[in-house]
Amino acid sequence: MRSVVPSLAVMFALILAPVQPALLAQLVQVQVTLTCSDGTEITDTLLVVDSAALAALQSAVEAMALYPAGLTCRLTQQLGESLGGLFAPLVAFAQSSGGNPVWNYTVGGGRAVISSRCSGEETNFGFSARVEPAFDGTQGQGQGTFNLTIPQCGSFNGSHLGTKVDCVHVNGSTANLGAVVTHATGVFADPLQYGFTENETRIGVLVIDSGVPGGTGDRIGWSNRAIESMCGLETDTDAPVDNGNVKVHQANP
Repeated sequence: MRSVVPSLAVMFALILAPVQPALLAQLVQVQVTLTCSDGTEITDTLLVVDSAALAALQSAVEAMALYPAGLTCRLTQQLGESLGGLFAPLVAFAQSSGGNPVWNYTVGGGRAVISSRCSGEETNFGFSARVEPAFDGTQGQGQGTFNLTIPQCGSFNGSHLGTKVDCVHVNGSTANLGAVVTHATGVFADPLQYGFTENETRIGVLVIDSGVPGGTGDRIGWSNRAIESMCGLETDTDAPVDNGNVKVHQANP
């Protein structure tokens, strides 16, 4: 019995000892909920081992605040039920919660030089869009918002473009969006410049997620006259994201 008691003591010590952060990161399941000002909500459940995805979402939300474009999002997370499976095999997965489907989605915020009417000027962008995988690329099935704000463009002091996303197509790390203009001011509304008509003009969007922490290598582009049936696929030019982050997620089949 003398040899058994120390062994039991060691076992209890291991069980009661605080879990190391590195181990906890592999064991704790995190539910991430992104709620944006337009009412769009994206919910994924991820293991914390996928820390890159969580960091990218946090970076995108922070960039929306640093480079405002009329879209405000909030990111919250909750610990899931994972410690009960402490000794079970660890599997990284993504799933929905609360009965919602798994989404193909893209979220981004920051700034880039993407306005042909304002050469060299930075354009702030903010967007959040999602679609059920079964309806990926289907017109009328996408949900979300894509906004642009140009702080200064020639004689225009503050120009804003607000759009409602109605089509989302995700292919790996690339996403295309189709959207209709809901609000336009400044250079976006001027008939001698973009001349957008609210609730009529459509735009296409292309975003690319490099997967590199901090958004290095992310790209964004948009077309100012889009075809409804194309879901943004006609957008073939893009520019590097100078500040901010783009996150693109394609649900597992």
